[in-house]
Amino acid sequence: MTRVFGLDSQLAVTVFSSVVVPHESRGEISEADLENYLSKAVWKSFDVLRKEAAERLGVSEIDLILAGARVVGMKVDGHEVLNPHGFVGRTLEISLCITMVKRGVLESGKDKNNEAGVEIFEKGSAAAYLLSKLLDLSRLLYVEIEDDKTKLFLVTPMRTSYLNEFDWGKSHIAETYASSFGVPTETAFEIYGSFIKGDVSLTVLEKMRRVFYSAFKKFIDGLTVNVKNFPDLDLKRLPPIYIRSNFPLPEEMSKRAFMLGKKRARFISLDKEMDIGDLVNNSPYNAYEWLNQLARRRIRWLMP
Repeated sequence: MTRVFGLDSQLAVTVFSSVVVPHESRGEISEADLENYLSKAVWKSFDVLRKEAAERLGVSEIDLILAGARVVGMKVDGHEVLNPHGFVGRTLEISLCITMVKRGVLESGKDKNNEAGVEIFEKGSAAAYLLSKLLDLSRLLYVEIEDDKTKLFLVTPMRTSYLNEFDWGKSHIAETYASSFGVPTETAFEIYGSFIKGDVSLTVLEKMRRVFYSAFKKFIDGLTVNVKNFPDLDLKRLPPIYIRSNFPLPEEMSKRAFMLGKKRARFISLDKEMDIGDLVNNSPYNAYEWLNQLARRRIRWLMP
């Protein structure tokens, strides 16, 4: 079984997108054609994405490593196929998962990333992609809440990738409860836990609820800014918003509607973490493994 590593968004960039390559002859698509077209698609994707990736990772493009390239879909003239070999068509659309890291992030760098049996991904981006496939949704916003940061990942029909992040997380809730109840932050989060369990009087519970939503307003404000600033979210209705938090959130939250600017939003909390190993080790995601072996070989000569 392939070992799979999920990295933070400050260490890796994973983008799911498609490249259309014209079929260069009128005959059937041969294995040699596939190898050639896959090489072109991997290079084109990396060439388009590397500036964005380098800026996010804070390195020059020279210090960016193409750590992985996986085929996640194939279409001939717009029709999905499992194996394009033998088909006749004008175009081949190759859906790729491209992962880039800065040089030196992993021990032995390029050689380790490309060795058989090891795959790395930007964890949040891979989780967003798998969630969209599990739910059969072409649009969604996947939100990961951590200790100090909230990270956003956007799924559209054209692309799945990191969107942005802002300061808000477990520590902000602890600080708000600490300030409101006059206790240390460690004790404050225990008080928050009592609110989640609901094992206090109604009067105290209502105060705890007000404190939570005063802290949660900063989350709403951060999310609203991102909804306004990105054209891919300029829709009459927001896509479903799924939240994976490293600490429990109130169950009642999923029953309420929140306003993100002028748009109404509802949040769906995810209890279980997505297993990004499925992307490599389980069907249907590993259906193109024979092409992925070709892609791994291409990475070796694409990288200096």
